[in-house]
Amino acid sequence: MQHFDLAVIGSGSGNSLIDERFADWNVALIERDPIFGGTCLNRGCIPTKMFVLPADLGASAPEAQRLGVDLRFQGADWSAIRDRIFGRIDPISAGGLDWRERSGNVTVFHGEASFTGPKTLRVGDDEISADHIVIATGSSPVGSTSPASTRWATSSTPPTTSCAPTSSRSGS
Repeated sequence: MQHFDLAVIGSGSGNSLIDERFADWNVALIERDPIFGGTCLNRGCIPTKMFVLPADLGASAPEAQRLGVDLRFQGADWSAIRDRIFGRIDPISAGGLDWRERSGNVTVFHGEASFTGPKTLRVGDDEISADHIVIATGSSPVGSTSPASTRWATSSTPPTTSCAPTSSRSGS
């Protein structure tokens, strides 16, 4: 069984957690979605916001008319808009995965993680353990009877920083 200092479940906001503070930690990053980077990058916040500008431009014709500018709206090529948006997002997702897979201290696991015991996870055929496990799957927490569920935070509660290193691990 491979052992890690930190296992992060989720490649969205969980991926951003793995920064220079963890450079000397052995980290497992686990993602079940075939598309790396989480909901915000791939299906949520970012593409939604990128659709807003074309929609706003299409809706601006009546306002422009009120100001004496003729902007006749004659339609939108939503396929071209979609292709432009995901033509920019997809390379970010692929590049993020490639960068993590080339990181010397990060091992990327593709699959769904499930707890098999305290500090122990199964991902596909692999069983791994970690001193610290972060669940960053973007879901709403539900009460758990698992012995591993001793602490959790949501995006509306401050995260705990007890697993963040405060000094080099060389002396521990």
